[in-house]
Amino acid sequence: MSSFSEDDIRRAAEVREWLIKEVTNKKEELDKLRNILLIVDSLLKKTSFITASDLESSAINLKDKIVPEFQSVHEKEITQTKPDSDSTTKLTSTDNPHDHNQDVEIRSLKRAKDNFLISNAEYTSTYVKLPLVNDTNLNIDTPPFKSFFINRILEGMKTKDREKTQKGEINASEIIDYKVDSDQNGNIKSITVSNYREKERLNEILNTATWVFTRMLEKGN
Repeated sequence: MSSFSEDDIRRAAEVREWLIKEVTNKKEELDKLRNILLIVDSLLKKTSFITASDLESSAINLKDKIVPEFQSVHEKEITQTKPDSDSTTKLTSTDNPHDHNQDVEIRSLKRAKDNFLISNAEYTSTYVKLPLVNDTNLNIDTPPFKSFFINRILEGMKTKDREKTQKGEINASEIIDYKVDSDQNGNIKSITVSNYREKERLNEILNTATWVFTRMLEKGN
């Protein structure tokens, strides 16, 4: 008899599907990087000597060719550069009830296969809020919301912060925290994460939320 429960097997299958998707994405990214390398090699081969000013000009032209191609691989990631205007907007602090001192940026989270809008995530340097759009009915009990997004991602971040607190690296008030707002039937209205602190964490929260919400939509159909 197998020592694995049906839940273990189901979760393993979900992780396998996610890994396959990640491998495919990384392969596409690797192909893009190889194409970029070919462009750079071609540029260098055509020029035996180049001045500093010419090099700067060539780099700018090369960037104009590379960036649009490379960004297509990372169109769902929040980068440290300024996001595209069609997917990110800014609200002044007076438009946002959560933060009166900072601008709020809005990032659209969409299902990849059909660009179905799931959430217009809003974030500052201190918090990120994921309000689900009105016609998106996702329940807190639908996998992998609790098992993956809450227990693994958010609780995992909180555990690391508690360890940092014990080491004196951060204060207790800086520990990441989250709140899930749902109706009486358990349908999610919004998720708010405060004290994420790091850009990498913001990226992980938004990317993981998009994947988790997509999986939940698939289970609901």
